[in-house]
Amino acid sequence: MHLLFGFVLYLVVATVFTIANPSTSYAIPAFARQHKAECSTCHTIFPQLNEFGEAFLKNSYVYPGKPKAAKSAESVATTTAAPTVQDKKDEALWLSAIPEQIPVSFAASADLSYNADAEDKLDLATRSLRLHAGGAFRDKAGFFITYNLYTQGAYSPSTSNTPTNNRSDIDELFLVWRHAMGTPVNLKVGRFEPKLSLWKQSNKVTVTSFAPYAYTVGSSQFSLESTGDALEANAVLGSRLFVAGGIVDRDNQNTKEGYGHISYKFSGTDFLGNEPEISLEEESVWDYLTITTGAYTYFGRNESSADVGNFFYRAGADVDLLYKRLHLKFAGVHGRDNNPTFSSTSPDTRNSTVLAGEAEYMLGSPVNAISLFRYEYQDDGAGITRRYIPGIAYAPLQNTKVQLQYIYEDAPSTVNRTALLGLTFSL
Repeated sequence: MHLLFGFVLYLVVATVFTIANPSTSYAIPAFARQHKAECSTCHTIFPQLNEFGEAFLKNSYVYPGKPKAAKSAESVATTTAAPTVQDKKDEALWLSAIPEQIPVSFAASADLSYNADAEDKLDLATRSLRLHAGGAFRDKAGFFITYNLYTQGAYSPSTSNTPTNNRSDIDELFLVWRHAMGTPVNLKVGRFEPKLSLWKQSNKVTVTSFAPYAYTVGSSQFSLESTGDALEANAVLGSRLFVAGGIVDRDNQNTKEGYGHISYKFSGTDFLGNEPEISLEEESVWDYLTITTGAYTYFGRNESSADVGNFFYRAGADVDLLYKRLHLKFAGVHGRDNNPTFSSTSPDTRNSTVLAGEAEYMLGSPVNAISLFRYEYQDDGAGITRRYIPGIAYAPLQNTKVQLQYIYEDAPSTVNRTALLGLTFSL
């Protein structure tokens, strides 16, 4: 009855309010300014990426194909007319690989949450301000930086979008050496989210994260969407196969962690941004259907302040289906922790299994909105939690979004009913 009431309440409020999501992202306006393109070139509703946006990301923030800067420099070098002062400046910038515009953007977000089952039911104090910078040095290297300028509110992957570190600090800072030594391999080094799932934590329209990537076990703070200092090698092979692997160096640990990822795109635009051939004579379901599958594994170790260690692994798989305006996402992960409570006397080995499925429907023009429903099953070794999450997101402008999300959480010893209203904009 409570679930039905919550869903009806969501539908009523959704028709009254135009609603939103505060989300961190790689959807920075600096890219739109640099390439003189609309946000919708790479996104459905930002920061969720479309197929071309995925290709842009895997291409290390270089437009698939020949970069505009290279063409401009070549035209300056080969022109028969005498070069102007501006031509010489443009050529100098291109040769030195310094971007003509400083590729900096800001993203601001604010959440409002109402938990009907909490003592402090209404919370208005969840907000953040982030600085993003990203781009490419010619076609040789890509870079990205995220710095938390200000955050307030407690981090909770199931009820808010407050950054995990929740302090003024660098969240991500990395450089990608594209096609190192003339090979298809890209080398990525710095602080970033290791490539595991098909979707990064920023690639979403909801306030909350997917449970398979955000859940933790016991006292361990490890989650699949955590950032860390890492070295990764990745490559697109044959346009539709993507592989990645790397090592992670956690702070104050004397051991390294390792991970691997593989994904394959069966149809639709490939990982290089090439669109499939379409027959003009016969219509086929494959003209509209895109299927992407992925699998990953992660092995690691973390420890308490008393140097008591916990060895763990995660193994998971994802499926992404897109058909016209319907988008389906499925994710599952299995894990094992040998001492997640960091006990020095009686280690408690736990197995975990977390599953999630989400259905999204793009309403399209003139209403740029996405309605969705997500189901999550979380068994972290201490009990089973189920979540039912309807939501809707609306973008009145391509760089502004509002979202409403209702969460009915059936946990082992309690039931939580939470409504989230969010606003985010980027400039």
